[in-house]
Amino acid sequence: MGLHKVLYPWLVVGVLHESPSRLGLATMALLLPNLLFILPGGVVADRRHRGSWLSFLYLLYLLPLGILLAAVVSGELTFTLLLMFGITFGTILAFIQPARESLLGYAPSEVMHQAVAKVMVVQFIAQGVGFIIAGQLDYISLPQLLSFQMLIFLLSSLLMRRCHPLPEKGSEEEAAQAEKSNKSAAQTWLELREGLALFRDDKGLQHLLFIVFATGFLAFGVYLVGMPLIARELYNGGASLYALLQVVFSLGIISTNFGVMKRVKAFSRPGRLMVISFLMRGSLVGIIATVPSLWLLFPVVYVWGMFSGLSMTLGRTILHNQVTHELRSRAASVYQLCLFGGAPLGAWICGMTIENLGLGTAFVAIASTTLFVSVVTALRSPLWHIRGDIEEDKAEPQQ
Repeated sequence: MGLHKVLYPWLVVGVLHESPSRLGLATMALLLPNLLFILPGGVVADRRHRGSWLSFLYLLYLLPLGILLAAVVSGELTFTLLLMFGITFGTILAFIQPARESLLGYAPSEVMHQAVAKVMVVQFIAQGVGFIIAGQLDYISLPQLLSFQMLIFLLSSLLMRRCHPLPEKGSEEEAAQAEKSNKSAAQTWLELREGLALFRDDKGLQHLLFIVFATGFLAFGVYLVGMPLIARELYNGGASLYALLQVVFSLGIISTNFGVMKRVKAFSRPGRLMVISFLMRGSLVGIIATVPSLWLLFPVVYVWGMFSGLSMTLGRTILHNQVTHELRSRAASVYQLCLFGGAPLGAWICGMTIENLGLGTAFVAIASTTLFVSVVTALRSPLWHIRGDIEEDKAEPQQ
């Protein structure tokens, strides 16, 4: 995924030399399938054996990557083909995310924050390695990088099947899995409604979705579209500078989660910290709008990553601690829907705003909007008061 996050946008702006609005459109094509498929993906994941299902989905990545590789080798890479690649890749990702996220449900609730942090550290160290490798685009050919990416997905598929093997025939686990798989369309709709009802009935979880959607629309949208344009337009850099910014951002995420891993007690006010981190990210985007020198840009991006890592860990910890294991894939799919549902719209609007108003003005507008949303959430939302102590939180009625 680290390779993908650098190569896909750079193919748009660095290889095809498309406009910011087209970069926003390409990003939207990658993220839009989440709106259509992530909720059904959660239902499907709750029914299936997760190891076999994830192994199959990782193999599917080879199809769009193989087509992209063939187009690059033959010299027939076009923007339309990239859009089709983004849609296909995003569709597979929509089914993978809830199934993969639900595996965190095996961790005990009292150390959930540490489990989430460990996953984040491993994930972003690996992504950082991918960023570094992708940054060598001037020295390693694009076909070689795409081939390496296909090899990694193949290994991921094999390792996922190995660490989550199928239950033995005749076992109770296999019988339960078969019963889940043989359900009608009406039962599918009922199960989907059960996942949505979780957030309808719990105001704290409901407002968690609001801030997650705002994060996808504002923070994630500007990260996806703004980061490659920062490298190309503000600092006249290439793929190496863009990859280096991604590495620094990931180091911020990793640093925060190393701290969370060492924290014995759960956060007492995780919702409050999540809102504060959202506000700080908007402020840092405002600083970048002033076009600071490179010696200041890298620390700003590093701190941006720190607050992003804290927000991701807090949101997932709140979610997993308050949802039963039977509903966890569906709950994760709703959570991811809000995050990645806001991101394509935010990416497209961010690209259009940059093209019409300029990068600096667009970043100031995003920072101002983030400040407004943060203040309203702090004053009006029960998320500001949600407690990390689950038992205590459940004992108190939701406002």
